[in-house]
Amino acid sequence: MFSKSFFVSLFVVALSSQAYAHAAIAPALGVKGTPARSDVQRPATGKECGNVNVAQTLDTSTPIVANGNSFTATITNFNGGKDGSREVTNLQVDASGAGKTFVKGTVTTNGDAAPATTGSQQIVGSLPAGTKCTGGKSGNLCLVSLTTAGGFGNCVVVQQGAAGATGAAAAGAAAAPAASASTAAKPATNKAAAKGAKKGGKKGGKKAGKNAAKNANKQTAARSWASRRNVRLA
Repeated sequence: MFSKSFFVSLFVVALSSQAYAHAAIAPALGVKGTPARSDVQRPATGKECGNVNVAQTLDTSTPIVANGNSFTATITNFNGGKDGSREVTNLQVDASGAGKTFVKGTVTTNGDAAPATTGSQQIVGSLPAGTKCTGGKSGNLCLVSLTTAGGFGNCVVVQQGAAGATGAAAAGAAAAPAASASTAAKPATNKAAAKGAKKGGKKGGKKAGKNAAKNANKQTAARSWASRRNVRLA
């Protein structure tokens, strides 16, 4: 028969193995650099970011810049098996960044459910359609809570709109000079045309004057010849 102390020891070992079964998603809220085992949280309803103070860490954490509604993070497990799962089974999004109102997001590219060894993978998540991030001092941060199949995880900060705003500004800057050049070219073209017409008009007028004088001289000479010979001109 097994003694009571044996079962107590077995329970302690089980708890210890569970305590070392972790996975963290980077860049993690409130963590500088790569998260360690001690940075792993246990997200739950009402504590979606675990024990991390959201108000104090939202603006100081490294954000993930979203591509549209999509964002990519790195998940690392600290031991294998289901408890060290790299599969995210619950993704929640708080558009206000306050950590109080979360709605369900989507995982579009997931990690291994029960990896045999430790390691890292990239996962891709998606904010709900129509999400507008309004958190942080910049007013464009979302808070995202991620929980693995093993029950571990943490929050990450997702920054929305930075790439789009930069692209729009660059496109506007590129288009503005082209428009100005086009506008400037039009008066220049009209001015050149007017100058050409004026020059052509002067040249044409001078030639016409020469022809008229030549014709007049011919007529005068003809009349003089006819007068001398008593010939009547038509």
